[in-house]
Amino acid sequence: MKTLLFDLGGVVVDYRGPERLAALTKGAMSLDEAREALSTSANLHAFERGEIAPALFAHNAVAEWRLEVTPDFFIADFETWPERFLPDAPEIIRSLNDRFRLACLSNINIPHWRQAKALGSPPLFEQAFLSHEMGARKPEPEIYQRVVESLKADPEDICFFDDSRSNIDAALEHDLKAFHVTPEGGIEQALKDAGVL
Repeated sequence: MKTLLFDLGGVVVDYRGPERLAALTKGAMSLDEAREALSTSANLHAFERGEIAPALFAHNAVAEWRLEVTPDFFIADFETWPERFLPDAPEIIRSLNDRFRLACLSNINIPHWRQAKALGSPPLFEQAFLSHEMGARKPEPEIYQRVVESLKADPEDICFFDDSRSNIDAALEHDLKAFHVTPEGGIEQALKDAGVL
């Protein structure tokens, strides 16, 4: 049976990190600057690999981004950045579970996984591959290798869906079939591109 492997933020879950970080800076960062700050933060990447605890991550984040809030306030706000499911995503995914094995592969951390579970994400997937549990994050080669081994599947039997071009390119390098989820087309268009819908 083929496996459909989904990223979470920007694919299944409406992740509002850049918007919320920009708001916390009270205008010091534009939306694009906040997006860049999140994508390049060594502190966030370490948190996503499970290398540091939430309290240290929050302390470092407040300092790194010069936020005028306490670490406790920041981590409470941070947990709510995955706001909701993207429209129709759960229904579309559930409609596929009789024909495909469904899994997720996410660069995620303890608070955001807690929020995803509160939204109802885990029941959508047979297996969840989470960066903070695996000690690696996309697009690092190790994480793709370990997912393929764990699924006991041929890479070409795995269709991977992600909103990050670099993560897609890395998956293709590991012989997965990979499809870019764009804000315009969303998960439905990507699944059509894959010949699944």
